[in-house]
Amino acid sequence: METTAVARSMRGSVGMLAMDWLMDPSTLEKAAQRGMAEGMGAYATGRLGVLGECPVDNVIGAAFFWAPEKMRSMVAQGRAVMKPSEGARIWADICAEYGSKRLAGMEDAGRLGELLERVVDSAAPQGAPTFVGWRDLPRPPAGGPAHGFFMAQVMRELRFGRHAVAVQALGMGPLEAILSGPAGEWNAEFFGWERPYPDVSDLSEAREEIEALTDKLHAPDFECLTPDERAEVRELAKAARFHNPDE
Repeated sequence: METTAVARSMRGSVGMLAMDWLMDPSTLEKAAQRGMAEGMGAYATGRLGVLGECPVDNVIGAAFFWAPEKMRSMVAQGRAVMKPSEGARIWADICAEYGSKRLAGMEDAGRLGELLERVVDSAAPQGAPTFVGWRDLPRPPAGGPAHGFFMAQVMRELRFGRHAVAVQALGMGPLEAILSGPAGEWNAEFFGWERPYPDVSDLSEAREEIEALTDKLHAPDFECLTPDERAEVRELAKAARFHNPDE
């Protein structure tokens, strides 16, 4: 399998798998129970806490798609309760716990984690700050569902970094990229952007170019795998995305 093909598949497989965890109400609930800020302040010192005790503008830049003032407020809320480096470790533990249940019973979860880990450990760090932070966190023991899921989350951060670079390279701002995407105004509102929104009806082709460039930028990350391993990781990632632990 070609590297671009497997790179393209990651958006709908490990990307959506990790998104399930980030959007699950239990994630923020567990964070609050463990001493983090309530609500999205925990997100700012959890997912983005891997950036460490850096200037707030570094977090805004790395988060990219969030409205700057919204993210600034979230960081202030989160840091008022806990240091980012501490929040990141708690957030990572919650990720592993979620993954141990989400991929429970998936026979090949260990193999998925093994292949994704190889990609993660060989990927270039440029333009992907949240990926680097997640890559360098302690990982769950290899071979089980927690490790497989955790590596899917790290891979999501890797593609996120490539995507943000693609958006900027093609001259589109974060708000325009959001509005021209599949969730449009709903996503813009979620990410804290205030109305009125600009008309992006002329950006459909540019949006497709962004996705294609994201795949192109992400493709070299899979050169560490053989063509057969790329096909394997694509199928395992799809299986993980649709795995039902209750069956």
